[in-house]
Amino acid sequence: MKKKLAMLIAAVMLTAAVSGCGSSSSGNSQTAPAESTKTESTAAAPESTTAESTAAPAGQAAYRFLDEDLGVESYAIGFRIGDEELAETVSGAVQALVLNGTYDEIGERYPDIKDYLCLSADDIDASALPEEGSGDPSFTFKHGFDLDYPPYSYRQDDGSVGGFDVELCQAVCDYLGWGYEPVPFNWDAKDMELNAMSCDCIWSGFTKEGREDAYTWGITYSNNTQGILVAGDSDIMTLDDLAGKVVGVQTATSAYDMLEDSQKDLADTFADLKVYETYTIAYNDLKAGAIDAIAIDMTAGSFLIAGDNG
Repeated sequence: MKKKLAMLIAAVMLTAAVSGCGSSSSGNSQTAPAESTKTESTAAAPESTTAESTAAPAGQAAYRFLDEDLGVESYAIGFRIGDEELAETVSGAVQALVLNGTYDEIGERYPDIKDYLCLSADDIDASALPEEGSGDPSFTFKHGFDLDYPPYSYRQDDGSVGGFDVELCQAVCDYLGWGYEPVPFNWDAKDMELNAMSCDCIWSGFTKEGREDAYTWGITYSNNTQGILVAGDSDIMTLDDLAGKVVGVQTATSAYDMLEDSQKDLADTFADLKVYETYTIAYNDLKAGAIDAIAIDMTAGSFLIAGDNG
């Protein structure tokens, strides 16, 4: 009897021990913070916080945009000065893809972009467009784009390229009967790549405003808004609240240009404007607590936060 009683007590103690390990593990587990990564040109960032300290309360988005924006812009396709014929052909093919539904079909795969698409079949004259298959089949169109600017263009985990602009350019080449060659690059090298003939265009969420005379412009296919992205539980609610804060931005972008020009008075109130090579790196620093906010376009920012906001 004592033997049976001892075995029973041991079993109960073992069950309690196992149960206690399980509750301790789940109750105290923490997700490691994203590693803060910076370009060499940036100043040292404040000490990173843990992911738990930046987590939003239940029902609150992990990250959000301020209601106030920095400005509105239009995205178009930039060609070398003098390439008017090529720009006209590509622009005509884009309009043909609007008429046959491909433009909207691609947009449906990128919900962060589709509401900003600005081309409508009602505004297009079908008689002025190139016919399907009318391009030179021996020609390969070299598409120049930012290698890390989702959801417009980016290199995927398997090494292939994707994004709205990449898919739309591929569809243009298929429509005309051209070959397609992706030419991804760091964004600040875009002019060097274009002028070196490494690519035929810059097509990657490329803002036309302020660059009207620097390129031969193809069709404007999307509108966008530049905004400020912060953590969901941040005390930053207005642009004025950015005073004394550390704000990140990607180099050679419209947001960067605005903070250097039309929004310079605002930028002068920041404790620091940290310039990054890509928005992905800036976003990792925001998640780690190394910066307080990011100046970024709404579509790219919405894509980055989609997973974190569930």
